[in-house]
Amino acid sequence: MISSQERSLLRKNVEKYEGRVSHMYLDSRGYVTVGVGHLLATLEGAQSLPFLNADSTPASRQKIADDYKALKAQPSNKLASFYKTFTSIHLTDEVIDQLTDKHIDSFYQELKVIYADFDEFPQEVKLATFDLIFNLGMSKLKNQWPKFNGCIARHDWQGASAECRRRGVSDSRNHYVRDLLIKAANTSTVS
Repeated sequence: MISSQERSLLRKNVEKYEGRVSHMYLDSRGYVTVGVGHLLATLEGAQSLPFLNADSTPASRQKIADDYKALKAQPSNKLASFYKTFTSIHLTDEVIDQLTDKHIDSFYQELKVIYADFDEFPQEVKLATFDLIFNLGMSKLKNQWPKFNGCIARHDWQGASAECRRRGVSDSRNHYVRDLLIKAANTSTVS
């Protein structure tokens, strides 16, 4: 179970590295995204969300489609603020929080599949693996990180800290995850 303290820390740290954007934008790989890294893989996915117009009235399906298509035509890897001129619709903070909580709950279940004893991990390890799964996804974390996962299975947090560097992620985010794992290593016994 995720404690309220862990949920609060997760939200704070994911927002720090993913950002919190109320309008649609393209992420670094060119995917339409909103909120705290919430991927809108399809137009239908975007239309399922309660976007609002600038005057806070509900945006029509057509308006969402127009803005989605306008964004898809833009270059990727720009700051989220760059895309603001291509859309006039937004999500409320409440909706963004709900989407983030759904991600946290979903990732929690996925982390328990990857790591059967996840609930017994030190808080720092939980936070580190949440950041990894949020960024990588379950399949990639589970299948493409064998050295890291081996360390986690042995509760070798120090070893995991040496195996957690991601490509395409800021140094500060990589250091954040590494430092969490080092802290866990320094405060617990490796089994």
